[in-house]
Amino acid sequence: MQNADELRQAYVRLIAAVEANDPEALGGIVSPDIVDHSAFPDQPPGLEGIALWMRGMHASLSGLSGVVEDTVVEGDQVAGRITWGGTHVGPFLGLPATGKPVSFSSMHLLRFQDGLATDWWGVPDLYGALTQLGAKLEPPQPE
Repeated sequence: MQNADELRQAYVRLIAAVEANDPEALGGIVSPDIVDHSAFPDQPPGLEGIALWMRGMHASLSGLSGVVEDTVVEGDQVAGRITWGGTHVGPFLGLPATGKPVSFSSMHLLRFQDGLATDWWGVPDLYGALTQLGAKLEPPQPE
């Protein structure tokens, strides 16, 4: 089992690989069979799905950056709070490109085994991102 510092660094390397849009680096830290518990509809399983998500983020947000704000390690899991940012240049959550800068937080929980991420849960602040980009969101109306 890796110690807390090694797990923290593994998480930081994973975020850096996503930020760099580097599938080779991603493959060095993510298990080919990773389970993405927060996958988008029709996302392929495993590393292939994570790489597809990464490429999609870069297609939507030019200059994608990921800043690790906090981490907590317990056992074989790392919880992290990250801030993603970039310029909205392609479709994002169904919203056409606006050219606007956007920044939003995401909470992650990752399980590592033998140095590789095997499970990933992610909860991004999509509401915050969409409102920054000018999406017209309305609360549900009672019937």
